[in-house]
Amino acid sequence: MNEIRPSVTHSLNIINVVVFVLGLLVRQPAVLGLPIPGSPADESFALVLGSYSWFTCFMEGELWRLISYQFVHANIGHILFNMWALYFFGPAVEDVMGGKRFLSFYLVCGVAGALCSSLLAGLNLYTSLPDTPAVVMEVNRLAAIVGYEGIVAPWQMMPLVGASAAIYGVMVATAFMYPHVQISLIFPPVTMKLRTFALGVIGIAAATILFNWGNAGGEAGHLGGIIMGAAIMFIWKLRLQARI
Repeated sequence: MNEIRPSVTHSLNIINVVVFVLGLLVRQPAVLGLPIPGSPADESFALVLGSYSWFTCFMEGELWRLISYQFVHANIGHILFNMWALYFFGPAVEDVMGGKRFLSFYLVCGVAGALCSSLLAGLNLYTSLPDTPAVVMEVNRLAAIVGYEGIVAPWQMMPLVGASAAIYGVMVATAFMYPHVQISLIFPPVTMKLRTFALGVIGIAAATILFNWGNAGGEAGHLGGIIMGAAIMFIWKLRLQARI
């Protein structure tokens, strides 16, 4: 009797949901006690252990956070949107790529998202944390606690979480594979081609970064996933054409 195994897409959905639920159950005091209205007093243990920031990843050497941050989500709306998008777009790409290639593609797009977010923040193309004396003091206080002796800029300490960058890469792959397939959105209630949808997503990410709207850091990550996904799919398309 053949064993039925869940697809990579469904396995990713399950892992993300399990990590999120565990994070709701296991809380700890917030690492960054930022003097900003609305800053949480406590947070998910998964966010502390798994989130990405330039500081934790490259200044403390915890490179595994480039992967782990992709399985941590900030709130219920965040994970619901991401898991719905992965459930909707993932199977079509996985069917073409195969499970192992799809997983590699997914994770690489996620890594690109984290690096792009840090790169654009470091270039001051968007503001991740207010560069006020109080915030600078807090991030350097935390850096000193963990033994870092240099000066830390607020953007280097800003945490990034979520599967969005990887999923945006998957959406771009879907647009490359099925550009003329029509999809219907709930909000706004319109029907459009997948290629048009992908271009719209890219435009929103670019505008958010350019004008420093809300969640500019997240959109910078999305843009990284989009660029990596498009680059890989462009090479994939060239190789297919070379075989014809």
